Amino acid sequence: MAYAYQPQQAWQPYPVRTTAPISLHIVAIFQYLGGVLMLGVAALLALALADIAPRWDLHAGNDMFTTRPQAVTTATYVVVGTVALFGIIAIALGRKLQRGRNWARLLLTLLNTLSVAGGVWQGYTIGAPYAQTLLSIAFPLLFVILLNTRAARSWCRYRTY
Repeated sequence: MAYAYQPQQAWQPYPVRTTAPISLHIVAIFQYLGGVLMLGVAALLALALADIAPRWDLHAGNDMFTTRPQAVTTATYVVVGTVALFGIIAIALGRKLQRGRNWARLLLTLLNTLSVAGGVWQGYTIGAPYAQTLLSIAFPLLFVILLNTRAARSWCRYRTY
């Protein structure tokens, strides 16, 4: 038998949201872009490794192509795999952040804080101009701020904001 009314929903102290706040979306989009960029670099390295682009021998004195030593090819395989792995990890972290996983928010906060500290330390030790130091810490500092907004913390803990 069908009822003419909808059953009552259980009372919840906070409204349930279906999407993350804009601050987390911004950080996640930059994570996606960074991951796709790393995967693109890995693909370009793989194309170079597969001899798609010929190498020109400038030291031979004639117009001949050369081959690479085997050690360089093996090292390139390792670099391609490492860059691709970090690209996949960056994309996965962005997705987990967008889905509201607090461990992803904390991990990205830690990594961006370390990036800010590294930029400040590098600016201090090498005596870089202030503009260069500020540019190197601008995005990580913005991400730390966006990851610690009230809405971001609430979304990652309770799915509300």
